[in-house]
Amino acid sequence: MRLRTSFKIIGLTLICGLLNVNTAIAQSAAWPDKPVKILVGFAPGGFTDVLARALATEFTNQFKQPFVVENRSGASGTIGTTAAVRSAPDGYTLLLGHSTPNAIAAALFPKLPYDPIRDLTPIAQVAIHPHVLVVAKSAPWQSVQELIADARKNPGTINYASSGVGTVQHVAGEMLAASAKVTLNHIPYRGSGPALVDIVNGTVSMSIDGAGVVASQVAAGNLRLLAAGSAQRISKYPDLPTLQELGYAGVDAVSWFGLFAPAGLPAEITAALEKATKTALSSPAFEKVLNSGGARPGSLTGVNFKAFIQNEIDAYKNVMRDQKFDLR
Repeated sequence: MRLRTSFKIIGLTLICGLLNVNTAIAQSAAWPDKPVKILVGFAPGGFTDVLARALATEFTNQFKQPFVVENRSGASGTIGTTAAVRSAPDGYTLLLGHSTPNAIAAALFPKLPYDPIRDLTPIAQVAIHPHVLVVAKSAPWQSVQELIADARKNPGTINYASSGVGTVQHVAGEMLAASAKVTLNHIPYRGSGPALVDIVNGTVSMSIDGAGVVASQVAAGNLRLLAAGSAQRISKYPDLPTLQELGYAGVDAVSWFGLFAPAGLPAEITAALEKATKTALSSPAFEKVLNSGGARPGSLTGVNFKAFIQNEIDAYKNVMRDQKFDLR
């Protein structure tokens, strides 16, 4: 009798387990059946925000459910990333990540509240975005050489904007200062959007920000391009020399963006989002957004994207160790 009872218990346990598995598969297959949130760790107006909104539009069209961008700005994008990490891995909270909170922060901050490798599901690299050095149209400098000469002549008088401590803009500014052997004062903002306002009006001397962030103001004549911050010239501005070409070794200011979810995202949802991202990147509307910023589409997904991020973290750790500059 006891043996028969045990078999019944085992049988019921197996049936319940199978029902749970089938329920989980059905839930994944039904995703999404309500609005999906895409978190952005920076203020509206920056290129991260622009990309997220373009991606949200593409996903809304593909999945027939609203994908809504929510900005959680502050702390160089780590506030938004932390919120994503702490969300349920059910596919209803995503993150449009950036090289700052998803790589540089891990190299810079020893007590980061998340591990970008362990605590997130990397879905797909979305874009690679070169940076440019810009000044306001009212600025006296017509070249990087003039700007650096002024910084040497008048130490501590030239400042530069970034979207926060430890961002690509911040690292690039410090690398330029170290290479040129001058002092440049760092002015952090809560994203590129607010920083751009003060660059245009001349409150801040300069910035090495994303080509897409500054493109409209450059086209309007409100900002002057002095150099490409990336190691290679930018297709949108082919005649613009790079900082390395001008003699400032080691400066390579490039941002990358990627789609993430909390760790533990079901494989079915991950695959659906990976496929949807690939479709989005090839759409004319999304290509227009990328081209307007001089950016190019990402090409990595899954484990390859994860390996890329780990390499980025290791590379930034080497930069922090070797460059001996102040990142306050």
